[in-house]
Amino acid sequence: MTKWAICWIVAATGLMPYTLYAGIGDGIQGTAHDFSASGNSSTSSCAFCHTPHEAQDQTLAWNHTLSTNTFSWSQTTTSGGTPYPTIQGDTYTGPTAKCLSCHDGTVAIGDIAWWDGGPVTSPVDNTRISGAAQTASSSGRMDENHPVAMPFPWNNAPSTYNGVTTGTGVALGDWQPDPQALGIRLYNDDGSGTISSGAVAGQTGMECTSCHDPHNGSSVESASFLRGTSANICTKCHKK
Repeated sequence: MTKWAICWIVAATGLMPYTLYAGIGDGIQGTAHDFSASGNSSTSSCAFCHTPHEAQDQTLAWNHTLSTNTFSWSQTTTSGGTPYPTIQGDTYTGPTAKCLSCHDGTVAIGDIAWWDGGPVTSPVDNTRISGAAQTASSSGRMDENHPVAMPFPWNNAPSTYNGVTTGTGVALGDWQPDPQALGIRLYNDDGSGTISSGAVAGQTGMECTSCHDPHNGSSVESASFLRGTSANICTKCHKK
């Protein structure tokens, strides 16, 4: 089985994990998202993100404290005229807000609401993500990161998603018509603020979890929970 790089975990999170033996696509246990293996907590790996009771957010039965940052890019539009989005970390319903609840480095990994039948009064792990794993800045800047929470031209047609509409200058034929067939996950926005899994004509978009599977499921092909490899991940959406 392929090992995950232990040195990456230590550098990125400051944790000293137990031996990590999870293989690519073999599930969450033993990966960088298995914080129960950090030696700092007896909490299950699931509870750092999800809880069946007393969730902080009913979407995904979310247990981890959400960031209060407003996430944005300094660039205002893409070359095709699609505006870059704004993401409010503690109210946005798409999965990107869940990812950024750890990956902006402002909330402790163990800052969760509920564990072992009762509320948690202090973080079970005070570590905050830093280094290479800190995708956004602590002030919410997303510069130099691929845009997320924005429309995808599914079936080579414009979409409106998270209040953003595909730009009029986008060359629609330059996109794969359905990246889902290539292992990418797409989402839809019903226009009322509810975001669900699966592409829907005219309201399809992409999230962090379009390209990454945080659970290290069967769609993962390489490290960083990537649904592809460095050689093919871009061409699963782009025809370039």
